[in-house]
Amino acid sequence: MRMQLVARDALIDRMDRKGFSNRRLAKYAECAPGTVDNLIAGRTQAVNKPRTAELICEALVVPMDIFFVPEISRKAMQHPSRRKVSAA
Repeated sequence: MRMQLVARDALIDRMDRKGFSNRRLAKYAECAPGTVDNLIAGRTQAVNKPRTAELICEALVVPMDIFFVPEISRKAMQHPSRRKVSAA
């Protein structure tokens, strides 16, 4: 399940307050530095692994739901299609 970042500005502010660089946070979160770079720059709005989101929040000492929420898939967002009933 992907985790969507919902508070990019708050994440940036908290990183600054806690003295975390993008690289340091990536190391703590056990992810590629590009993952944090892309979140901060707004090039991506989600992480693929919930554990990455958990570790980011753990490092910054914030509850996970402040920064991340489960991403709802496009399929789940679609309304169930009506079944066509064929005339027999």
